Amino acid sequence: MTATALIFTPFEAGASVSSDPKDSNVRGVVTVADEFDELREKYKVMLTGGTAYSLADPDIAGRIAEITDIAQGRWETMHKDPGRTRLWDDSPFGNDSASMTRTYDHLRDMALAYVTHGSDLQGDIQLKADIVSALDWMDTNRFFDGVTMYQNWWHWQIGAPLALNDIVALMYEELTPTQISHYMAAIAYVQPSVTMSGANRLWESQVIAISGINNNDSARVAAGRDGLSALFPYVIAGDGFYADGSFVQHNYYAYNGGYGVALMEGISSLLYFLHGSTWEVTDPAEAHVIQWVYDSFEPFIYKGNLMDMVRGRETSRHGAQDLSVAVDVMVSIIRLSEVAPSADAHAFRSMIKYWLQIDTDKTFMKDVPVDMIIAANEILTDASITARNELTTHRQFPGMDRAVHLRPGFGFGISMFSSRIANYEAINAENNKGWHTGDGMTYLYNNDLSQFNDNFWPTVDSYRLPGTTVLQNTTQTANSRNDKTWVGGAEILGQYGVTGMELHPVGRSLEAKKSWFMFDDEVVALGAGISSTDGIVTETIVENRKLNGTGDNALTVNGVAQPTALGWSETLTGTDHVHLAGSVPGSDIGYYFPGGATVKGLRESRTGNWKQLNSSSSWGDSTPHTRNFMTMLVDHGTNPTDLSYAYVLLPNKTSSQVGAYAATPGITILENSESVQAVKENNLNITGINFWTDGPTTAGLVTSDSKASVMTKETADDLEISVSDPTQKNVGTMYLTIDKSATGLISKDPEVTVIQYHPNVVFKVDVKDARGKAIKVKFDLSGAPEPNPAPIAIANPYEAETLPIHFRTDSVTTYNDATASGGQKLGLNHNAVGDYVEFSLDVTQPGTYDVNARVLKGSNSGIYQLSIDGTIAGAPQDLYWNTTGNQKDFNLGSYTFTAPGSYLFRLTTTGKNASASGYKLMLDYLTLDPATG
Repeated sequence: MTATALIFTPFEAGASVSSDPKDSNVRGVVTVADEFDELREKYKVMLTGGTAYSLADPDIAGRIAEITDIAQGRWETMHKDPGRTRLWDDSPFGNDSASMTRTYDHLRDMALAYVTHGSDLQGDIQLKADIVSALDWMDTNRFFDGVTMYQNWWHWQIGAPLALNDIVALMYEELTPTQISHYMAAIAYVQPSVTMSGANRLWESQVIAISGINNNDSARVAAGRDGLSALFPYVIAGDGFYADGSFVQHNYYAYNGGYGVALMEGISSLLYFLHGSTWEVTDPAEAHVIQWVYDSFEPFIYKGNLMDMVRGRETSRHGAQDLSVAVDVMVSIIRLSEVAPSADAHAFRSMIKYWLQIDTDKTFMKDVPVDMIIAANEILTDASITARNELTTHRQFPGMDRAVHLRPGFGFGISMFSSRIANYEAINAENNKGWHTGDGMTYLYNNDLSQFNDNFWPTVDSYRLPGTTVLQNTTQTANSRNDKTWVGGAEILGQYGVTGMELHPVGRSLEAKKSWFMFDDEVVALGAGISSTDGIVTETIVENRKLNGTGDNALTVNGVAQPTALGWSETLTGTDHVHLAGSVPGSDIGYYFPGGATVKGLRESRTGNWKQLNSSSSWGDSTPHTRNFMTMLVDHGTNPTDLSYAYVLLPNKTSSQVGAYAATPGITILENSESVQAVKENNLNITGINFWTDGPTTAGLVTSDSKASVMTKETADDLEISVSDPTQKNVGTMYLTIDKSATGLISKDPEVTVIQYHPNVVFKVDVKDARGKAIKVKFDLSGAPEPNPAPIAIANPYEAETLPIHFRTDSVTTYNDATASGGQKLGLNHNAVGDYVEFSLDVTQPGTYDVNARVLKGSNSGIYQLSIDGTIAGAPQDLYWNTTGNQKDFNLGSYTFTAPGSYLFRLTTTGKNASASGYKLMLDYLTLDPATG
């Protein structure tokens, strides 16, 4: 990686050696002891900004004043008497492990002011004495080598050590070697090695590496650095970063904006901190960190706010709302720009400049360390850096059941859950009202940048979150996944997308098919198959928008102004279109209801407090807050059966523009049923389709034989198609037919096989291991016609060991066997009647076939019966024999395949021969042979 010098050179403050790792002549004479001193100084500058800045800079002066005021407050409220049992009243210890972190955080605040250039407390002798006395008191009484840890492990092993490391780095010259040794021994005791995953692993690495620098312990520094390597590779399940941009923590929760931020902060800091040193990170997978910026963070930061749908339980923390958390990401990106390749470094500074320029209230400058203020000012004043334009893109995140749609003037997010991703996390007394945040909640961002901060969460009606279909006034069990796999979608051109969710709240009978079609200036929301026997009213929440301070935002229904007084409510029959005036310019919203709808409206004032959401000792705050809201919903009644809804969101349109859109809609709903939901955007000529069932289903021009999410874009010259398997369960192929003739192929992803161009387009897509990603193919419509590809022959033999397994009740084992076809055989380790294995076979030619199996001899072979797509294909076959011959062919039955496609072949154990010792099977291969009878 290429170093740059945006903030300062690595060993700037008082350093006597070069920071350039390529300067081998200088580096060669630096001792390890010197390097520890240099790195401590570098880290201290990261914390304080050093001394080479102007105190006349208003942002710096303001930040230093805040640092000083905070420290003064900590100092004044600190217990200093010899018989003290705590240092602060808010940190009583006892059974409160958070007191450990909080106490060291307070001391860190004081230490920062003590060493910050320009602070009124800089170098204050009494302040130093009280800090050191407090550190010794903690070492003697609360946090020491051999201490018994209690309650939450995190505060002992991560929270407190992180803060203590900072204090020692800041106060290093004021502490004796014995004191430093004692403090670091305590850290080494509670955090001896790197063992965890995700953000927790990063924190462990930070704690260990920085403690190594503080204690001149090269092995600890190296261990902390090496602990990062496990975080760099992409994961396909569990904790970590996914190639699609998802970040998951605690196995089942979307956390880019929570643990992901912490991980990014720590990694970027360590990469920058160790850059150019003996312990520089050299793992090649480090390059993934650069890509995370583009894939895992940039799409979620809308005009300086980090979307709450990827922040998990942290949305319940009053001091960590969306705009302040985005600041942490920006700091990380600035750090990375110091060590990234030049093209990426420039791109990072460009996006930072864009966010800084729209940060009119200077949230960034108020929240960051002084060195980041310096860095930000350099970016703002550097004429060679052009601010990035507003990001327009569509991203699906199948690894965490999220979707983001960014257009000029607005952003839109969808938060869902499934059998893979949980509904919401509520642990440690946090996120107590996150009940419906995973039920298809939608987030519409525009110029009202305070919509989801400014005390949105403690005041919004948590039973009625926008976009959700819910049972009225009911909660949902936290930390839960459901039984539905169909959650995901597809995108086309990187700009437009379709997303779907098969809704089934945990512990309820309510089910629904929910889809969102995201185009240029509209978002279409469809619901179908809404059914429930729960005996509770079912509602779809079209909107629950925070209003201005007086709550009088104008609401117009079918062109008629509605009352603006708080407390207004009405059932609005025959609703065609609605307009809600925004609280700031560029935040109006329109709503169009195709075919009309009965909509219930409510304008209300709501009061709540953060402690209702988060009663933890760290974040509980009972201060009441009042905000005003406009709610609009569709009432489906009690115990609905197969009901539906349809509405179109029209961001940033005026009332007259909404009326004009309703008169001439830009979209056509092709179908809204339990089997398929499809919408065409007429101007773009783009169609989005969600196929909810297996088996040939048609919508518009497209027929799919499998559950799928599909988008098409047609011009006079070409037809582009994007396909995904949202279930992530299809282990074979899906076949699609387009009722249109093409002249040839322009491009395709490797997973696509074209079967024919005319008289209609037919192709298949291999979605095994696709993990929900969109797969693309583009056909020519105007060139010279190409001949259809040669027919794809039946793939005899279907080697058993290579067949995709859709489901199985028992394990399977692949064995090497020279007598088997291909040198291998597959062992089915069945143990009882009813056990089965289900293979996915790609049948490329329709017809009636005998299904034959080559079986290898075994003393424990059972009796098996074949079914195909749930239909019995033949009588049970006893696959045991004790006569001569190591292998035999068995006819398992016959089946008529009406069309090419992926079919599920299930082999079920129905019994065993009296002479057989078990129910197992050694399978060599299957063949499909034209039926003879």
